[in-house]
Amino acid sequence: MPSRTSAVRPRNQERGIGIVELMIAITIGMVLIAGALSVFVNSRATYNTNQEFSRLMENGNYALDEISRSLRLAGYWGRNNAGDLIRRRTGDTGFPEIYLSSAATNDCSAGWYANTTRRVEGLENTNSPYGSTCVLDARYQAGTDVLVFRHVEPTEVATASLVANTVYIRADPAGAEFFVGTTEPTGFTDTAANFLCRAEAYYISPFNLTVGDGLPSLKRAALVAGPELFVPTNPDASEVVIPGVENLQVKYGIDTTDDGSANQYLNADTVAATQWDDIVAVRVTVLVRSEFEEAHYSNTSSYRLPDGLYTPSPADGFRRMVVTRTVELRN
Repeated sequence: MPSRTSAVRPRNQERGIGIVELMIAITIGMVLIAGALSVFVNSRATYNTNQEFSRLMENGNYALDEISRSLRLAGYWGRNNAGDLIRRRTGDTGFPEIYLSSAATNDCSAGWYANTTRRVEGLENTNSPYGSTCVLDARYQAGTDVLVFRHVEPTEVATASLVANTVYIRADPAGAEFFVGTTEPTGFTDTAANFLCRAEAYYISPFNLTVGDGLPSLKRAALVAGPELFVPTNPDASEVVIPGVENLQVKYGIDTTDDGSANQYLNADTVAATQWDDIVAVRVTVLVRSEFEEAHYSNTSSYRLPDGLYTPSPADGFRRMVVTRTVELRN
């Protein structure tokens, strides 16, 4: 029978991890770490890209939400729905002349904001004739549309809440009339109410807050107190709706059969003067762009707009997305 000590291996015969095994283990570990790091980097890049597209979608939808609200109110005149019958007392010194002979300060054109016969209208790939008034050439992105709305706000304004130098419409089912300030026009029934007048021109500017900042933005000129069009202390910044909108294209749905549905969609320059009242829907398309360029990304994609394909030239590192919405007019 062998002794107990004969089964114990001498110390000098014990074996550990050699340099070869250690190097193999380190190499395998580095490969695994590199793989995990690669997965993390790719996942992070995918996450950032998805976040950017989500942000583009959010910005595009916000821009369309703002425009859609105005479209749904376009042609709303309070308690009267006949825009072509709204009175303007041109010869009465007790009521400021606000239509043709005395346009608002910086009005787009004479009588523009009070032209209630056109609840919606627009300009096709130009700011003319607004280039020296409400949509200045220096603040307008060439080759984009201008979209115009006119309406009153749905909330009634009490007599005690009327503000000087502000445009209102007083309306009842029998008629309506423009007036400025705190003195209501007479000749209305007890059912008449006052409403704040709104006129807005949406357009694309090549910059956001500062000329040359390179961030295109959706902006608007809107009727405010005066009456005048929106020209604040810093006109280049304060009229921004949302930054990152690079293009605005609009088509107008015309009802040619009086069935309440659009039979064809036309550009603004092909809508006849007599057809603006026949518009029953508006299709709005915006091209939204990221605020910052991405490193190691070159955008060579083409984007389908109503007037054709748009391809960034030269290619840049900005993500883009086209968002479209068709809105039926209610009034």
